[in-house]
Parts: sequence; structure tokens; C-alpha cells
Amino acid sequence: MNGGDHSCDSRAQTTALLTVLLTLLALMNSEAAELRDLKVLYVGNAKGKRASEFKAFLSTNTAQVAVAERNGFSPSRARDFDVVLMDWPQSERGGESPPRKSPLGDRAGWSTPTILLGSAGLHMAIVWDVKGGAG
Repeated sequence: MNGGDHSCDSRAQTTALLTVLLTLLALMNSEAAELRDLKVLYVGNAKGKRASEFKAFLSTNTAQVAVAERNGFSPSRARDFDVVLMDWPQSERGGESPPRKSPLGDRAGWSTPTILLGSAGLHMAIVWDVKGGAG
């Protein structure tokens, strides 16, 4: 891809957003709220472009969307939300690699339906010691 061709990035972002929307729909059963009634919390780099894009997209399809910073996140913040989107890149400057602590707290204490974006699945598998981690 040359420096001026952002079509691959755009397709990847569109695919990611559609995947999130479809996953949110799949999480709902016959007794669950309609998608337009869900409250969604995005946890990631709150000041990043991805956070603003997810917020803009989700605000047109859900009842409420909020953005929270992953670093220093308090799991109690998710209490008032129906679904959490955890966005966690594989490597960050200044971050531990592999990570040693989950922003969502202990596995046993986390019960909010969560969609893992980026490398969040790998990171969560490592810190919660479940299948899916490296090694």
C-alpha cells in the first residue's frame, strides 16, 4: 500500500465496526434489549482516533456510548453499561509486554458481556491465564 492509499485501512475499519455491530446483535436473546436500547462502553485509548470513530458509529445505533481510558480503568465504571468493547493493541510504548494485569480486574469478578478488539483476546488470555495466550 502506498502512503496515499487508505482504502485498505478504511475497509478494515468498516469491517471491524460491522463485526462489532453484528456481535452486539448476537449477544442479544429474545428477552434482551433492542440494539438501539443498549448502553455501550468503549475501553481503550480514549484520546485515539479509533475511540472517536467507534463512539461516532455506535452513537447512531445504540442508546448510549461512552469512552474510557484503558490504562487506569476501574472495573466498577462498567456497572451501568450492557456491553463493554475492550480495545487493546498488541504493543504500546511504555506498556508491559506481555501485560501482567487486566484493566477489567480479576476474571472471577468480571461479568459484563465484553467484545475484545485488536489484541485484547491475547492480552486477556495472558493476564487471566486462560487458553489463547502465547507460549
